[in-house]
Amino acid sequence: MALQAIRAVLRTKENCSLCHKAEGVLRRIARDVPLDLEVDQVDEDSPLAARVPIVEIGGVEAQAGKVSEFRLRNWLKERGYPDAAR
Repeated sequence: MALQAIRAVLRTKENCSLCHKAEGVLRRIARDVPLDLEVDQVDEDSPLAARVPIVEIGGVEAQAGKVSEFRLRNWLKERGYPDAAR
């Protein structure tokens, strides 16, 4: 049975190298897990700007700051996405 795609939101800001790396992580994971990825750029004056990148999956914050592919895959696996483990 195929799993339904889940909404993943990556909150970023302009000129953020960690954000760029986080997007790459999410795109790699999306090869194994059905993610519907949305990239949302926050304003510099937003309270979220100090915490980016922020990864939200299914409406829940999964990670913020330096995004770890290993931890994010484990997070997804714990939530019923066994294909996330590589």
